[in-house]
This record gives sequence, C-alpha cells and structure tokens, in this order.
Amino acid sequence: MSTRLLVTLCCALGALLPPPVAAAMTFDPVELGSYHIHYHARFEPGTGLAHASMTVRQTAGELEWLDFTAPEARNFDFRGDGRITRTGDRVRWEVPEAGGRLDYRVRVERRRGKGFDARMTDDWVIMRLDHLFPSARVSTRAREVSIPSLGFDGPKGWSFETRYGSGADTVQLPAGDRRFVRPTGWMAAGRLSIRRDRIADRSVVVAGPLDERLRSQDIMAFLRWTLPTLTEVFPGFPPRVLLVNAGDPMWRGGLSGPGSFYMHSDRPLISGNGTSTLLHELVHVATTSVARPGNDWIVEGLAEYYSLEILRRSGTISRSRFLRSLRRLEDWAERDEGRLTSPSSGANTARAVLLFRALDRELERAGKGGLDAVATPLLQGPPLSLERLRELSTAALGKPSRALERGIQAWLKPPAT
Repeated sequence: MSTRLLVTLCCALGALLPPPVAAAMTFDPVELGSYHIHYHARFEPGTGLAHASMTVRQTAGELEWLDFTAPEARNFDFRGDGRITRTGDRVRWEVPEAGGRLDYRVRVERRRGKGFDARMTDDWVIMRLDHLFPSARVSTRAREVSIPSLGFDGPKGWSFETRYGSGADTVQLPAGDRRFVRPTGWMAAGRLSIRRDRIADRSVVVAGPLDERLRSQDIMAFLRWTLPTLTEVFPGFPPRVLLVNAGDPMWRGGLSGPGSFYMHSDRPLISGNGTSTLLHELVHVATTSVARPGNDWIVEGLAEYYSLEILRRSGTISRSRFLRSLRRLEDWAERDEGRLTSPSSGANTARAVLLFRALDRELERAGKGGLDAVATPLLQGPPLSLERLRELSTAALGKPSRALERGIQAWLKPPAT
C-alpha cells in the first residue's frame, strides 16, 4: 500500500469518528486547562532537615506564581527555576511558562509544651505534611486546576505512610476542580510498625516507630467496636484514615488533621472520666466544616460529647457509666467555672458538653431523633458557626431551642474586643 493511500484512509476514518471520541483520542490534561505539580521530600537524619521540592509541568504558563507562608526559621534556602523573592515571612515563586522546579529546606523539629509535635530521629520522622509544603496564594492564567502527586525519599529500608497511601512510590492526590492542592495531614516515615485493616468500609492504618509499645492491635480492636457507630453519625467520614502513634518525647496528647491524627501511645483508649481521646480526634477527622472564628467551643464540645456518646451507643460502656461521666463533667464545669469560650479546653469544653447533652434531650423529647439531627449537618456542612447551630436546631424542632438559648445566655463568654 502506498504512503499516499495510507494517509488518505487514515484521514477518512478520522472524519467518521464522532467529535467526543476524536477528542478523547488526543486528550492531554495539561493542554485542557490543567497543570501537573509533583511534591517530593527527602529526609536526612542527623541534620534535622528535610529537602523539599515542587515540580510543575505545564505547556503555556497555566500556573503563574505561588506566594508561600514560609518563615525563615522553618522554611529556607529557596532556589530553583524562575524568579524567587522573599519578603519577610513570605516567599514568592514566579513559575516559568513551561514549568520548573522549586527546592527548599525544612527544619523538621517543632516543640509543643514539654514535648514535640514534629520530630526526626536516626530511625523515624513524625510530622504534618502541611509543614513540609506550606500554604500558598496562587495565580493561574484562567481557571486551570492542578493534578498533584506526592513522593518521598530517605535512608535505605525506610517506609512512608500518609493519609493518601504509602509514599514509597508516587501517590496521586485527589484534586477535584481546585486550582491548587497541596498535601495535608499527618505522616510517619522510617523504620515503622504498620497495621492495616478494613473497618466500617474504611481503610484504617496505624503506624509508628518500630520497637515502641504502640498497642496497634488494641487500637484496631477498639475501632472495630466504635468506628461503625461513628460512621453512622458522620457518613462523610473519609474512606481512608491514618493514625500516627508514638511515645516520648512526642507531645502527650492527640492532634487531628485531614484524614489523619496523631496520638501519644500512653494515652488510654478510654480515660478516667469516661471520654476517649481517640474518638474525640476521630470526630475532628469526620468534621469537614470550617469553623468561623470564636466557635471553637462548638467544635470541641461536640467532639467530646460524641466521644462519650459513641462509647455508649456501641456498647463499649454502659448507660450508667455514661451518666456518671456526665456528672463528672458537670462537677468539673461547676468547680472551675467553665464557660462557652474559644479556644476551648478543660472545664470550658465540659460546659459545652453539658449544653449539647441538654439539646440532645430536648430533641429526643420532641421526637426528632436527638442531637444527630443537628450535629451531622453542622459538622459536615457549610462553615460552622453559632448562627448555623441555631438555624439547624430551630429547623429540627420547628422553633428555637430553649436548651440552647438558656445555655448561651448563662455561659457564653463574649469574644474579647
């Protein structure tokens, strides 16, 4: 067959294809209003540093610039393709039209109280991805969206765990239609003990330093009792969750992040007052609403209330134990004059728990199914606020909540002016 005849046949066949199929055959996401961005970090034990990079691939300047929050005490030595300028705590990277790479260094260690909430030893790293890849303002040519991926490197034999999956190979990040997506949540790297299971149709991973008493099996058993009940209350709970576990000198508490959380290995699964740090943090993981300023008492109060309520509903504790725990919280709130205030902790959170218990009973008496009717849409809906709490309570009851208004009038501490 001659070359001219072959070309003629190919053109004729192409003309017969319907337009959507023809477009699919030549699909290139970069050319159709997207750009690729690959995040990478290399850990170097002994230096206390991570070498981070962002590599952008694009065809026509889709991503124009990134403006990072990057205090020099944490993120420094920025260099790479294109123009890079620092102004105080901000760094601006003007991305070349064809893409390019930005490299910088990150000091890993971060203190929190008498411990650390980020640390690197010769054998492991625990930190938040947010600290490796800081938040940024961005400018794109039009409304281009990012196609992000993530990878890691470190000493031979190291493992890498994130809420997105194992980072030993390149992991694709969910992007949707957002113009800029960066990795977030907790991560663990190094010589790790890792337990994986499928619970309540979710992938659950518990990871922490090898040769520490992490009680991973106990945690998995506890979640088998409680996670199915929690996901019934919060059906938007993420499909994958990572629990990072470690002992001293890490901070002796719990800290949540998107799709993940950290908990000190000495924290009891159920505390002396009947609540659960693990469940408290899981409620935060289930929360997708962004709280408006001054509403921390709502977030913390609901997380603490449901840490008790999930234990009761799942049969992990008895109803009498549940009621005793509420009485202890009431004594605490009265003794230390707990208020509905932000930030909330201790006796103030105990006061918020009592308010939500009163609202729960009011909703139950009205035949509205209890606090779930308000808490589920509140924590998984639009921005979280007192106004939204009132709106949902009124919608559920058909009138303003007496329990809510009484509690607010008696215990709400006005924000400082």
